[in-house]
Amino acid sequence: MPQNDDYVHPFAEVALANITREYPFASHHLARSLADIVPAVEKNPAFANSNDWHSSVHMHYLLASLLETEAAKAASWREQALEVLSSHLSEENMLAEAAFLRDNPSWERPYGWAWAVELNRVLNTSSVDELRELGSNTQVLADTVFDLTSTWLPKVAAPVRHGVHSNTAFGLRRILVGARAADRRDVVDAIAGAARRFFAEDVAWNFRQERSGHDFLSPGLCEADLMAEILTEDELASWLPEFLSDLSPESPALTPVKVLDPTDGQQSHLYGLGISVAASVLRLAPRLAAIAEKSDDRELMAQAKGMLTRVDALMSPGLEAAVSDEYVSSHWIATFAWEAMDLRYP
Repeated sequence: MPQNDDYVHPFAEVALANITREYPFASHHLARSLADIVPAVEKNPAFANSNDWHSSVHMHYLLASLLETEAAKAASWREQALEVLSSHLSEENMLAEAAFLRDNPSWERPYGWAWAVELNRVLNTSSVDELRELGSNTQVLADTVFDLTSTWLPKVAAPVRHGVHSNTAFGLRRILVGARAADRRDVVDAIAGAARRFFAEDVAWNFRQERSGHDFLSPGLCEADLMAEILTEDELASWLPEFLSDLSPESPALTPVKVLDPTDGQQSHLYGLGISVAASVLRLAPRLAAIAEKSDDRELMAQAKGMLTRVDALMSPGLEAAVSDEYVSSHWIATFAWEAMDLRYP
């Protein structure tokens, strides 16, 4: 398995190519009249690239993350990356993007919201002076998401459990992490309360039948990821083993799904599924192992260790697709791949 440094340069090249590429672009927002039928860049001056708004946001996040690495310090693309990020994430552009979210409060909810918060978080905590300065610009975008989240959650009757963008748990976990970093206690409390309401009673998730043909997320593992963030240590020690009781190293959920048509944008989600599952396993297996060690549960320890043996096989197809010439994959997968690599080789 390659190491992180092997991917810094190719991922940076992919990210730069994506966020400077205007077309093809999928505009998903509502047109209320002919006045709304305009080039995407007029509505979204920062993120009208990389095929769609949410992918653009997380490709900006990826590029900022890569600039933190040792390999980026002397990289030939470093100055271009900083210039492009500074141009796209200007104060003017961020005010426009935040205004668009406020005017369209259900748009990109919660997936795009989550990546906007992640982008702001990585900028604010950056060791690179130029990136930290950009964090002051993107703060308005993150604050808008925080406010929208607090308004939205009390009105949500039930979570979305699909393995795609609308998955509730995936988005809430990332917004939660960002809200903690921003000291937004109101948002943290709103997410924790909603998560308990949605998921606290769940047991024995059926990992054998959760997949569909265009998932890029495991609904069960996304839920477990979120609950691991909000439950107390004692609560998690009870909830997590029961919820993951159906998950074994041999489970279909821990086996890569072969992509038969890489040009199919929906089917290519399956490349990302393997990577996002691997990342969840890398976060959750240590938590499960700690519970097993404390309770001296050998079967649970074997389950945790067995889950980790599947990580490399899950990641391999997606790592290749992330830097392929097939745009339906390369416009987004590298973000997920870098996150998994960073967990695999911290």
